[in-house]
Amino acid sequence: MRSLPAPRTAVAPGRGVDQLWEVSVAPGAEGAAPFDAPGASAALGPELLRRVVGFAVAGLSSVRFLWYEDGRWARCALERRPGEQAQVSVVLSPLDGPPGGLTAREIDIVSLVALGLSNREISSRLGTSIRTVTTQVERLLKKLGQDSRAGAGALAVDRDLIRLPIPGGTEQKPDADGAGSIRVLDVERHSGAAAAGLRATARAHRAGRPRRRETLRIATIAVGGAFAADGRETAQGAALAASDVNTLRSDLGRAVEHVTVNIDPLDDASVRAGLAALEEAAPDAITSSYASALSPAVFEFAADFGVTFLHTNTWTRSVAAVREDPGRYGHVFQTCPSEPTYQAALLSFLGGCPSRGDRRHRLAVVELDGYGCAVTDDTFETRVAGVGWEVTSTHRVGLTVDRVDELVADALADRPDVVVLSHLSVETAAELQNAITRHRPGQLTYHIYTPSVPGFARRIAHDPGGQVIWSTVTGRPDDPLGRRFTEAYARAYGSAPGRSQASAAYDQVRMVHAAHAITGSFSPAAIGGHLRESAYRGVNGTYLFADAGQAVTGYPYDSVDQSLSQPTLTYRLSGAGQEILSVSPGP
Repeated sequence: MRSLPAPRTAVAPGRGVDQLWEVSVAPGAEGAAPFDAPGASAALGPELLRRVVGFAVAGLSSVRFLWYEDGRWARCALERRPGEQAQVSVVLSPLDGPPGGLTAREIDIVSLVALGLSNREISSRLGTSIRTVTTQVERLLKKLGQDSRAGAGALAVDRDLIRLPIPGGTEQKPDADGAGSIRVLDVERHSGAAAAGLRATARAHRAGRPRRRETLRIATIAVGGAFAADGRETAQGAALAASDVNTLRSDLGRAVEHVTVNIDPLDDASVRAGLAALEEAAPDAITSSYASALSPAVFEFAADFGVTFLHTNTWTRSVAAVREDPGRYGHVFQTCPSEPTYQAALLSFLGGCPSRGDRRHRLAVVELDGYGCAVTDDTFETRVAGVGWEVTSTHRVGLTVDRVDELVADALADRPDVVVLSHLSVETAAELQNAITRHRPGQLTYHIYTPSVPGFARRIAHDPGGQVIWSTVTGRPDDPLGRRFTEAYARAYGSAPGRSQASAAYDQVRMVHAAHAITGSFSPAAIGGHLRESAYRGVNGTYLFADAGQAVTGYPYDSVDQSLSQPTLTYRLSGAGQEILSVSPGP
């Protein structure tokens, strides 16, 4: 986490395991902020400080809630002390885990139910299907002994089961099951004022340091761990862009200084170390792939660090955050379409299959639960039926799968014509593909994204009788720009790039440099303003951030204008290599 000025505190002796702080809060130019003093910043952290200030801004006298951060749970009690200056007593009582016999996911569910959200809205927040949320809500009501959502929400308030941060943030609905009377939600809602104050403090801190360089410093987050193959593609594509800029720039243009920060998004220690390294590097802009989908801490850092942040995280909730809170996320740009485009491309492929006449085609789905690569939702089966298909089974899995052969046998039980595999891990996706080949040679499979990584093709047994089809929302076409990039990448690194992240990272760096060169400014407001107002043609297509969510649109599913969008490409993978079928293909 990034270091921020700490509040002035008085640390009192703990009562048992409880920890007590007194925090002084005062209004700032852009919002409320804690006074500067050493001591509690490391203990409370900037996210909890935001809620303390949100509590003061809301004018509340006391409130209790669950606090969850970095895998740790605690009960938190805030109480306003009398006096002219806002003095807030903060008591933290650490817990071994979620209270009340509930799981962490059930705490999330009951918190969002108390907020007044529907199952559809909850599924969007948590990145799971509506069907999964419906089952979870029903199970939760039974566990709490409640007959209604309103009853569950009231019980959550009474027993202090609402946790902060609220997953996905909060736009309070005063008319929804009395949500407007829940004080803890006021804390969350007003914490935006705290974020503004903390960001203003951080910006002032950075502005006070003399600029000792004339370069445009761009940092790239390269994902590690299970996603290291993609991280390597990202780092090398971005580095190639920096090299090209520095070779081709005019005498008046600024050089790019490129920094790579490796982060395993599933390892909290790696995330903390990586974000600290980003803070230390003090970049003028940050580029990344999908680290912010796998680690919320990365997305929150991007929001509060205050420089232009470009990513290829396709999770719809990321776009929703930018749309709903532009004050905090206005410098965050998604340089590809979102996950609904995956479904649109799949339906187009299915609709192009020749009719069987005697029966509907059958489809089985195995997909990662959450993280921005879902193809199913509550409308999926209806839409599949509309193109002459039926869904025989849907299997939602985690980032790893323990009993692959058992899962695959279940998916193949009804002899589907196509098995859809949607997963971010190259190793897991390849393991699923190989199991399908073992169990049913000749099976047609349709993957989402993962075959874009070169390591995928090396990990699978290529079945001469089967077909591997896959699609991506950001991919490298085989046009002159794509071929030129491929040749330059191969010269630099000794092997051809993958089909997605290398060229996407290349485009991100070139796009930021172009915005800086035109505006002549290091300011995120100036660079972001240019990105919003202009179209940039890169290797993977055209980048236009005209929507309030600041995400690129895809052709032909999101936009009918191919000149102002990225082509959504579908490929055929074989032992001979990759072949683009078309933008909206049939088999």
